[in-house]
Amino acid sequence: MTRKHRFAAVTLASLLAFASSPVPLFAQGEAKWFVLRNHEVGNCWTATLVRIDGQYTSTFEQKAGGPFDTEARAVERQKALENEGACNRD
Repeated sequence: MTRKHRFAAVTLASLLAFASSPVPLFAQGEAKWFVLRNHEVGNCWTATLVRIDGQYTSTFEQKAGGPFDTEARAVERQKALENEGACNRD
């Protein structure tokens, strides 16, 4: 194996390790659970968000609950929102 091939293999392995992490490695201590709601169709789900520049960020979804330390607390909030009619049931 040439030097170029070894470099490519190490780079690929590093990228796969970084991409397979459930929370980005640079934000391990900053992840919290949230309930997110799609404002167009009204469905909700739980997800972890990371803090970037002091804010927990998502794309276009509304935050409907959180931050929570555990997924179980986020699921409780999601069920409460479904019972209130604020979120559609799947």
